[in-house]
Amino acid sequence: MTVLVTGAAGYVGREVVAALAASGRPVRALVHRSHGDAQEGVEHVHGDVADAESVRSAAEGCDAIVHLVAILNGSDAEFEAVNTGGARNAVAAARANGIRRLVHMCALGVSKEHAPLTRYWGSKYAGKLAVTESGLDWTVMEPSFVFGKNAGALKTFESLIRPPLAPVIGNGRYRHQPVWLGDVATAFVRALERPETIGRTYGLGGPEAFEFDDLLDELARVTGRSPRRKLHVPAGLMKVQAAVLQYLPPQLKVTRDQIVMLLAGTECDLGPMRSELGIEPASIAEAYTR
Repeated sequence: MTVLVTGAAGYVGREVVAALAASGRPVRALVHRSHGDAQEGVEHVHGDVADAESVRSAAEGCDAIVHLVAILNGSDAEFEAVNTGGARNAVAAARANGIRRLVHMCALGVSKEHAPLTRYWGSKYAGKLAVTESGLDWTVMEPSFVFGKNAGALKTFESLIRPPLAPVIGNGRYRHQPVWLGDVATAFVRALERPETIGRTYGLGGPEAFEFDDLLDELARVTGRSPRRKLHVPAGLMKVQAAVLQYLPPQLKVTRDQIVMLLAGTECDLGPMRSELGIEPASIAEAYTR
């Protein structure tokens, strides 16, 4: 079974490609020219998920598609083209090439209720519907914040605990359930191995959901720091300031949409991840030692 992986040069994509290759599956990596090539030893093609023809062409001769591409920042047109259009193009490519199997990465928090609140949620929800209403043999993965050692979402949060006083948006009680990158990659492999995952949506999280203040304390502990005092900045004030902060460089950038999604939290029931995908999720401490 040859698997086309979109977003193969991305943070999650590289790990998924490596996991699929390690499982013995031939992989074709669809990579945007601006991102370089995928790993050595893997077939790669250049293309753009916003270009329906390039996705269709990349999928020729494949037996399954793993669609990973999404953006968190951009213009309205870019959100529509990538997050929504990319999913629609993956579905169209599958149909054009007679491919039944499609595994799609969404995210915890993407829902009909949340769709009107941020451009990311809205565009991802429309993309999710394109997949789940396609009539194909689909599976949807919805991870919380994805992290690896010194990488991913927690790397950003680690920057908050470098000074002795950690800035926190709001009351710090909103809850998140960060999931290790390796477990996310394994989930995609297991979905392709197990036909019973067809038509199912899986929340992917770590073994513990943390209030944000406690998450920062856990990060401090596993990185050898002492817990930091917290400076809670009112969420309303941060949303006003985001009108300016959204124009800062990426490492300093804060948008109103990011604040809304952070405060909403990301939690899931781990039962299906454990029983149907056979994954016992790694804790932050375990993952940081791997």
